[in-house]
Amino acid sequence: MSVPRLSDCLHCRMRGESIFAGLNPAELCTLGMEVQDIDCAAGEVLYRSGDPARHAYTLREGAVKLVKTLSNGQQVILRLLHHGDLFGFEGLREKEHRHDAISIAPGKLCRLDLVELQRLSERQPKVREAIFQRWQDALRASEERVVELGAKKAEARLATFLLQWAQRYPQLRVLPFPLTRQDLADFLGLSVEHVSRLMAEFKRQKLLQEARNQLEILSPQRLQEIAAAKSD
Repeated sequence: MSVPRLSDCLHCRMRGESIFAGLNPAELCTLGMEVQDIDCAAGEVLYRSGDPARHAYTLREGAVKLVKTLSNGQQVILRLLHHGDLFGFEGLREKEHRHDAISIAPGKLCRLDLVELQRLSERQPKVREAIFQRWQDALRASEERVVELGAKKAEARLATFLLQWAQRYPQLRVLPFPLTRQDLADFLGLSVEHVSRLMAEFKRQKLLQEARNQLEILSPQRLQEIAAAKSD
């Protein structure tokens, strides 16, 4: 992780997607807390489950996975985060993190001290409301994913995921795709072998192509049909 730098929230291009989006320039200039910019490498652990919760993060570039290790040693990816996503905010209510946060691509993040953030949210109801809204959005997405995992066949799960991933990059034809087959398996509740077979079949049918951590969806309509297919 790089040496932290003081962030310029007023001129940040991610301002509209941050928890400070509802603050005017004068309020931003008098936050009463520091926001730090940090860079991280692919594979870097930002925090582990059980670590004291001291910081929260906004992801500006890159991708991060939140991982829970079960009692049998199996790893489950709880969330895959993109630009604009928040994580670590459970520290506002809990003393320790409940999962691992691991970068899966070189990234840029904003780091916020949780003690200072708690004080700010008490002074600024708009910040508190923004945090709660993002929590609610994340909970809703998690609930929808649980339903999909239980109700959809494996190929429908994968097709749904690929379409949702593409939606996060609406301006791009070729998408960043740093996920390994293990990452996909851990997120979708499938085996690595099953994911590998499905991806190979999708490529054989010319639904997508992959190269150097990049993905291009060639037939979104066909993927939508697979994603919508009813389970037997």
